[in-house]
Amino acid sequence: MSIATDSLLRERSAAAEVQGAKFYQSKTRPLLGYYLYRPEQPVRRGRLLVSVHGVSRNAEEHVELFRQYADRYGAVLLAPLFEPDDFRDYQRLGRKGKGPRADLALIRVLNEVKARFGWDTSQVDLFGFSGGAQFAHRFAFAHPQRVRSIALGAAGWYTMPDPSLSYPHGTADSEGLEAVRFNAAAAARLRTLVMVGENDNRADDEELNQTRIICQTQGKNRLQRAHAWTKAMNTLSTKSGGAGHVDMVKLPKVDHSFRGAVLEGGLATLLFNHCYAAAVTCWSTAAAAADTRTG
Repeated sequence: MSIATDSLLRERSAAAEVQGAKFYQSKTRPLLGYYLYRPEQPVRRGRLLVSVHGVSRNAEEHVELFRQYADRYGAVLLAPLFEPDDFRDYQRLGRKGKGPRADLALIRVLNEVKARFGWDTSQVDLFGFSGGAQFAHRFAFAHPQRVRSIALGAAGWYTMPDPSLSYPHGTADSEGLEAVRFNAAAAARLRTLVMVGENDNRADDEELNQTRIICQTQGKNRLQRAHAWTKAMNTLSTKSGGAGHVDMVKLPKVDHSFRGAVLEGGLATLLFNHCYAAAVTCWSTAAAAADTRTG
């Protein structure tokens, strides 16, 4: 880790105390920093939400906007910070030659949290926004046994459950990820919620991957791509003998903004209900209230 990165981590650690969270670094390399927020009320068994930032690396903002919900639901909030100098390929889990493995770094952090606090981290609820949503669904493909439920916010593009396409476009192989064997069918059985702002439909978004293969297989904007992935995952689930577990919600009047999605689009309410409501109908009702749910 560079001196500049280490200095930045110390600054983030000091700021985290203000937000009510504590900032930690993993004990083993590659070093991964993370914010950990413990709810004011006792932690309910098994409630640990991992919230993964996009390319803006706004992990602290995830804590800021989600902590009141963590308090309400009695859930621990863990927001990893994948620094650009150290985890430049984190969205694709860290392929060989492009930086360390981000998925394994997170698993080591979860194991350390279990050792430190005694919480069960064998399975977590996993959320990601934008680039974080890319990481989250690929993590679920590679390690479905570590995920209880998954929620994705406005991913730029997806790894499709298509055995005819090579990774990261499909699941024909796990090129660059040593000892990984994708299990898209197991991931398709996870309760999954996909959320995208209804105005997040710009095909000229400078941050959007515009390669031909992605535009042809997934669509030209985040809304089209989310719908294509949702449909493909539910089709896979049905072919595997299960019921479709992936739902897509359009957030009203929201473009590609994490803060806007939370404060104006109801993302946090949908997310925490999806993960922790006693009945699935709780979050379905919330989605229906916005008249935005699609299959």
